[in-house]
Order: sequence, then C-alpha cells, then structure tokens
Amino acid sequence: MNSLDKLISDIKNDEKIKRLKELEEYIDSNKEIKNLLNQKKHISKEMVLARKLNLENTYNEYKKEYDMIDLKISQSIFVEEYMDLLNDAHNDLEIMTAYLEKNINKHLN
Repeated sequence: MNSLDKLISDIKNDEKIKRLKELEEYIDSNKEIKNLLNQKKHISKEMVLARKLNLENTYNEYKKEYDMIDLKISQSIFVEEYMDLLNDAHNDLEIMTAYLEKNINKHLN
C-alpha cells in the first residue's frame, strides 16, 4: 500500500469522518431540516438579487428571514454536531494540504 492509499484509508476509517457521514445521511433524510435548508438556499439567492438591485429594505427583510431559519436549523443537536465535525474535517484537510504542498515543493526544488 502506497502513502496515498494509506492516507485515503485512514480518512475513510476515521471515527469523525464516519460520524460526519452518519449525520449527513440523517440530515438528508430529515424532511424538516431539508425543507429549512432549501428555504435558506432560496432566500440566499433572493438576498443576492436584492443586493444587486440596491433594494436595501428588501435585502434586510430577507436577511431577517434567513437568520430566523438559520437559528431553527442550528437548534437541531444533529446539525450542530455536524457543523462542528465539518469544521474539524476542514481544519484537518487544511493541515494535510499544507503538508502535501510542502513535500511536493521539496521534491520539485
């Protein structure tokens, strides 16, 4: 097994990654959370459009609605855990990327 295969295997077998996948499946199958995420996505698009058209009052109304939906979503313990794990995974990915870049650059120079 080469280094890349080992890294991929280690990532797939990491307990945090396994839990992240479990939570992702739960969130994807939860109609209420899915609906809130879709609403949030739609409102986000409307906010961008309102901002482009300089409709500040409209933007602020959408922003209030967006924040309320965001609060509802964040109140789910599963979503909170998912976001924490996603943040951890992102940080781990940044560390791995920096390590790989360093080693690649060392071999190129």
